[in-house]
Amino acid sequence: MRAFRGAAVVSMAVLPLALAAPARATPPGPVLRYTFAQETGTTVTDRSPGHLDGTLVGTSAPRAYVKGLAGRGKALRLVGAQHQWVDVGDAPALDVDRYTIAAWVRYTGVENDGTLGRWEVLEKAGAYWLNIRTTGQVRAGGFYGGCDSRHWVWVDTPGVVPVNTWTHLAATYDGTRLRIYVGGVQVVSQAVTGRTCSDDEPLAVGAKSAPAKGLLEAFFDGDLDEVRLYPRALTAAQVAALVR
Repeated sequence: MRAFRGAAVVSMAVLPLALAAPARATPPGPVLRYTFAQETGTTVTDRSPGHLDGTLVGTSAPRAYVKGLAGRGKALRLVGAQHQWVDVGDAPALDVDRYTIAAWVRYTGVENDGTLGRWEVLEKAGAYWLNIRTTGQVRAGGFYGGCDSRHWVWVDTPGVVPVNTWTHLAATYDGTRLRIYVGGVQVVSQAVTGRTCSDDEPLAVGAKSAPAKGLLEAFFDGDLDEVRLYPRALTAAQVAALVR
């Protein structure tokens, strides 16, 4: 598999009045945004208007935070073998239909007893997710048009993400296609239709948490920064702007 490496004089005649163009509605911002800046204790502050603060599990500040990308402050470090992750819980705002998941990631490639084939970046169990497989490929998926296994759809990138390297990942779903972007560039898409499943499972960053099924697994190993969830599919240009 390959690895991922742009005055005029006015007459006195009566002129018709120009109609003002209707104001454009501002597209909704993220419903979740974790920058991991100035954190204390076990609280992870949500910088979006929704204020869906998360809780660190298995770790706390200051040891959970390390130097991030240049100019971006600190990042969150998770040690998979210690089952560290962020518990966001459930909230109506997280039941998105069309959506974008985005994050800067630097994974180590180190497996642990709960890896089970992938390191989760963000997942709302039974609804939508973005992870890195142990093959190095990126997978995005969810349940569309229903909440049972018949509606489980995912897509994998054809190339792999290098370990120990900061890489921006994003997945979007617009009601017709599921797309994955690496470094702000679309690398794969899959035709998908149907409303994204809405359930009562919690959202987790750095793991899969599904208490109703007794599951807690796929612990991320490495660093995460600028984790975002939007209630809409960003355009290719908007995804690229997140990388700059």
